Parts: sequence; C-alpha cells; structure tokens
Amino acid sequence: MRYLLKVLYPAVALAALAGCASAPPPAVAVVPKQGPIAVSCTEDAISDTPCLAAARRDCPRATVDTIHLVLAKPDADKASYEYRATYFCPSTSEALALPK
Repeated sequence: MRYLLKVLYPAVALAALAGCASAPPPAVAVVPKQGPIAVSCTEDAISDTPCLAAARRDCPRATVDTIHLVLAKPDADKASYEYRATYFCPSTSEALALPK
C-alpha cells in the first residue's frame, strides 16, 4: 500500500499539471490601429464608400480619406469598377468611445 501511494501521488500531480498546460490561452481584445488603412477592391456599381468592408476588418469605425477609381469596365451584362481607397482609423480613445 505504501508503494502504491508513492506512485499514485506523483501521477496525480503530473496529470493535474498536464491539464493546466493544455488549457487554451485567455482571449485578448484586438485594438484597432490608428492611422490610414489602404484597401483595394472591385465593385459592381459606383460607390462613395468602396472597399468599406475590407477597411472595417482592421478598424470598425473607419472613415473615408481618399478614393481613386482605378479602372471602369463598362459591359452590357455587368459593369465592374476597380477602386483604391484610403480610410482613416481614429485614435483608440475615439474608436472605443460610446456614442452620445
């Protein structure tokens, strides 16, 4: 019985440590970067906020800075417009502020 306890206690301690080592890391909030965000995309219509979804992946409150229409392909069936746009991401304190 004494031999069983000498083996059992270290095995239980090792199993407990293994359980801690395999626990997932805690979630970390991603803070949006401040400054310009350059994106490019192809739209099927002329837009005043092209590529906005791509810019909002990096910053949820991105605002338009500049828009360049690179190429317009008119077609009888479906037209396409290639844009290169720059959006601005406000500072972290402005981006995280609650609306009034």
